[in-house]
Formats: sequence, structure tokens, C-alpha cells
Amino acid sequence: MSDASAPEQGGEQGVRQEATASHHARVTQVAGDYEEHHHKYVRGWEFLQAARIDEAEIALVENAYVHAEPEPGKEGQVARGVRLLTGQESRHNVVVLTGADCTGRRTTALRILRDAGIRGENIRSLVLDWDRPRTEQIPCTPDHGFILDLSAYRTLPPDFYQGLNDYQKEASDAGTRLIILATADTWKPGTQASIPRVEHVPPPLLKVARAHLEQHDAERLDWLKDDTGLSGLLGPTTPLAEAVRLARITAHAPPDGQEAVKAEFENWKQYLDDWFEQYDGVDHLRDRALLIAAALLEGVSADAVMEAADKLFQQVEGALPIGGPLAGPDLDKRMEIVGAERTDDDALSLSTARHGLHEAVLSHVWKQRPPLRKILLRWASDITGQNGAAVKHRQHVASAITRLATGTGGEAVLGIVTEWTEADSPALRRLAVGVLESTATHPGIGVAVRKYLYDAAKLKNLSQARATTIADVCAGSMGRSYPRVALTRLRLLASRGDRRGADAVARAVRTLAAEGELTSLVLGEIVAWAEDDDAVIQQAGATAFLALTSLKDENAIGRSLATGTDKEGAAGVEDTLFVRGWRAAWKHAPTTDQAKSALAAWLDSPAVPDTLVLPVAEGVLRGNLRDAGVSHLLVGEGGVTTETGRRRRPVLLDRLIAMEVPEPVADHQADMAPPSAPTADSPDFATADPGPAVVTSA
Repeated sequence: MSDASAPEQGGEQGVRQEATASHHARVTQVAGDYEEHHHKYVRGWEFLQAARIDEAEIALVENAYVHAEPEPGKEGQVARGVRLLTGQESRHNVVVLTGADCTGRRTTALRILRDAGIRGENIRSLVLDWDRPRTEQIPCTPDHGFILDLSAYRTLPPDFYQGLNDYQKEASDAGTRLIILATADTWKPGTQASIPRVEHVPPPLLKVARAHLEQHDAERLDWLKDDTGLSGLLGPTTPLAEAVRLARITAHAPPDGQEAVKAEFENWKQYLDDWFEQYDGVDHLRDRALLIAAALLEGVSADAVMEAADKLFQQVEGALPIGGPLAGPDLDKRMEIVGAERTDDDALSLSTARHGLHEAVLSHVWKQRPPLRKILLRWASDITGQNGAAVKHRQHVASAITRLATGTGGEAVLGIVTEWTEADSPALRRLAVGVLESTATHPGIGVAVRKYLYDAAKLKNLSQARATTIADVCAGSMGRSYPRVALTRLRLLASRGDRRGADAVARAVRTLAAEGELTSLVLGEIVAWAEDDDAVIQQAGATAFLALTSLKDENAIGRSLATGTDKEGAAGVEDTLFVRGWRAAWKHAPTTDQAKSALAAWLDSPAVPDTLVLPVAEGVLRGNLRDAGVSHLLVGEGGVTTETGRRRRPVLLDRLIAMEVPEPVADHQADMAPPSAPTADSPDFATADPGPAVVTSA
């Protein structure tokens, strides 16, 4: 059972029996008099997304995991973690694994869960689709294991620690295991939570590299002997991920390529130092420009790379020789100088001969020549603009710029991206959207970029162009990866009195709602805004919801949202999310007329079947028949309506009147009180509780 409605605690006369169901649902059976009419919906979309662990990673954990040597007489970290999760006398379903980032904690967590009996296909990594950690969003799926990485947080709020105590009880009942990853400085629960902690000890780097290499190419294990040059690449401060990277490079190197392994592992540092020293001076500025263009446009056609290279050359005040394409040496000669190769489709590649060289070139130039950074970014915007050499490769360029943004001086990227959003150029704005999408979902810089978008959405002097850019970013890959985070920023934009970016926000919510896996989440969040006590949030929810009801698009999302109204476990159609949203927009005075117009459009549209529109209209209008303007809606305002609308309205009116007439009562009761329609204050009027507070990141 994925969804259920559970009445809240009723009067003392009611006898209640409760049982848990999947996805935190609770089934309640009631006997006797039970007068509470509120309904609480528990839906899977309220919880964090849980990403499946790749089978290859599980296989490496099972076959190549390297245990750290425990101190004499002490229990190993994996053994301790397994004992805490499975012990019969004092079993804990939540364990914290503390240690520095990039030391293999995730791998150790996976090994603990596997050794604790959790099947590989039931292990999930939680996606932190929040701006603030909340225990109520952690799923509790039976027989599953979850990994929650909180390494990005310096501190954790007190209510998160306190909530873990309740989560521990739920996890125990469901048979769920949770391992939290955190640094020792972050994890400071004090007396607020009683969760056992395991201190993570990193394994020996060389053993990790050899274990991974054995899985890739066991015949090359002698390349990583203790007394070889390659083993010396792993120093005491080398991140554990670099040991894994060394194993991967070694496995894919040519037969006699130990020197190539060393060069690639060091990001071709010596090679690039020598190259830039050899090709120094103004005579080689065009060669340097070609090298950088080939690096930015790795795998792009030769003509586009050469045109982009000349553009960069001109931006550093280089004068192209007379003769244009006829001037200078042939392409083969120039390719030989920069170390590029031509592929079968007439594209240029630096990394075919030297794997990863194109990324190393950009990183080298970015680090070694800080004054060139702004020039490089402006050049990237020029060549991806209208009629630019790389106009068809904006995403390619955006990905390359993202890599630069994660390194030294990365703040320059956000600075010029802001300029791009304000420029009167659709091409530049599209590039800005691409860069922001790539950086917002990056595991390193992503947190900072998402905060940048949040702060920008709140600016009083936010421009229309920048608001549109933020909405477009939210509608893209960031919205698919972090839908709640994206919706929070869309809520801030939708709350604006100046309506900056309003059209883009409407497009964004429709785009996200059209993603099958996100449909319920998007609708649930927006309805929660519309039903909020805060008038500003109500406005955001009402306008966003009405955007979902639009019938302008051929494949309007509203129809599919309404189709699911009978699948939410609600007591009646008026309790479903879709109808609740419409009723909330109707109730919110600034959007009442728009809500009525939208409903009129649905009644008039032959594209919406009777079986869909009549129950929805019935649910929206129930209890609202005395509202101003309803009579015009039911007869067709001004008599302007479609044939479909004229046919439906009498049917709808009859159904509404039938609902308003009370059931027949005994004659002596009828004499005592005249029949009247139920009102919002009467006990027979069922009001839909908005359910559990849907988390709105702030």
C-alpha cells in the first residue's frame, strides 16, 4: 500500500486500531462514533530520493574492499558497524560513521550494510534534496539500507538530532538500516541523540590501488610493487580517490606505458610545463590559442576549433596574417605542434594520444595565468553566441567551464555568468543557464551555486532576465536532481509582487510536473504552499497551481494530474491534491477570479473528458455554491461558452444540487428544523487537512 488516509485522533468514544504500511503509511480502523473528518495523507514523495547503487560499485565493495588494520585488541570498524546494526541484545538501526571526507567512508558504509545482510539491490544513497537536514524526510523502507552523507554541513540543527531518536524507533520496526556519514567536527549531538558512532580509519592507499587494479587487470599488479616508481605517486596526504584513479589509469595504459601513467596521474604537469616553455614568445601565440581552443572543444570539428582559436588570438590583441585561410602552415603541422590528432569525423582531439590532456590544459592555463581568466570566459561566451564557432556546442563549453569553476579562482565564473544573464542576448543567457545547471549539480561547488540561486531569487532589484534564468535553471537538470531545492527557488520567484520571471516560473513548474517521477512531489509541494497560513506563500502556491491547470499546451500536464485524483487514497475527490490546490487558489482572494476562469476553461474544453472534468469541478465547487460569480460560471458567463460547456453545465449543476440537499429525516425532526445545506462550520462539512507539513526548503 503506497498511499493511505489516516484520520487524526478522534473523540473518546471511537475505538481505533492502527497498523503500519509501506512508505510510512498508517491504516486506521474505527468503530463506534468517530466525528473527526480531517485526513492525513502519507506519500512517498515526501521523502528524500534514494539513488540505487551501481552494481559495479557493489561488486568492487564485495571483491576489492581493503580493511584497515585495527589497533591490537580492538574490534575492526566494519565488524563493529555490523555488530551495532545486527546485535540481538542492543541492536541499533542507525549508525554514524565519522571521519574526514574522501577517506573511503562511503565504501566502508557499503561494506557494513552488505555484511549486515542488506542485499545490494536494496542499498540506496540518499539525495540531499533539501537546504536544511530534516529527519522526517529520511525514508524507512523495510529491509533496505540507506547512506546519508552530511559531510557538506559544518553544523547540524538540534531538531535533526532529536528527530533521529524517533527515526531509530521507526527503522527498528521496519527493519531499515541507516548509516550517516559526517566529519567529527560536524557530528556533535551532545545529549540530544543516542546514536552509536564508529570512527572511520582509512585503509593503506597502496593496498587500495592494488586491490582495484586486480579487478581491472591483475597482470599489471607488478606495476604497483612497493619498490616501483608508480607506488611512489601515493603520498601520505594523497586522497583515497586518487589511489583508485591510479589503478584505473594503470589498467588502461599502453603495454609499455608506465611513464604515461605517471604523466597522466600528475595531470600532465611536466609535459605542459615543457610545452609552454618551448613555445614561448609572441611567435607562438596562435599555437597557444589553438591548444586552448582544442582543449575547450575536445572532439569538435577542426574548422570550429580553428575559428575559435583565431577568435581567442584576436582577443589577446593578436593580428591575423593577411590571406585568411590561405595564410600560415597547414593543419597537420599545427596539430603536430599542439599534440592533437584528427579523428575519423574530421574532429580534433588532444586526449586520444594523451588521455585527459584537454582537461589538464585548461586547468594549467587557468591556474598559471590568472589575468587570462576573464578573457577566457568572455571568449567562451563569444564563440557560443549567435553565429559563433561553437554555437552548437554550448553544453560542451558549459561542462568545461564547470570544471574551471570548481578550482582556484572559481568565483570569477559566477561573476561573469551573472553578466551573461543581464546581457541583452538570448545566446549568452542560454550559456549562463547551461553553466549554472552544470555547477548547481556538481558534488563540490553545487552547494554554493544553489545558495547563489536562492539569494538571487530574493533580490529586491532582480531583473526580468535574471529571474527568467533562475527559473530555467530550476526547470532543467537541477530540478530533476534536486526538485525540492528547485521548487523553493521557484516559490521565491512566484511570491514576487513585481511578477519578474512569472512566465518562466509557470513553464518551470509545468516542466517539472511533467517528469513522471516528480509529478506527485511537485503537486504536493505546490498545494502545501497554496494551503499555507502565510499570504505570500499562498500567492506563490495559488499562481503555481493555476499554471498547472493551463490547457494551452497540447499535452497539458493538468489533465494527467487530474487523472490521478482517484489514486491518492483520499476519502473523496475534494480531498485529492489536485482539487485541494484548486480550492486553495479559489479561496485565495487575489487568484479567485483566475481559478474560476480556469475551471470555466476546463468545462468548455472538449479535450478534457466528462469523466475527468465533472468530478474535478464537483470537488472544487462543493461548499462554494454561494460564492460570488459561481452562478455565472455554471451558466456560462455572458452566454459565451462552447457546445461542450453548454452540455456539461446542467449536468454539473444537478450533481451539485443533489449533494447540497440533505438526506430525508423523520417527520418530527423535519418539523423541528428546516433543511439547509451544510456549511463550513457544520459537523457534516468535511474539510481536508493539508496533511503533514510538506518540507519547503528555505
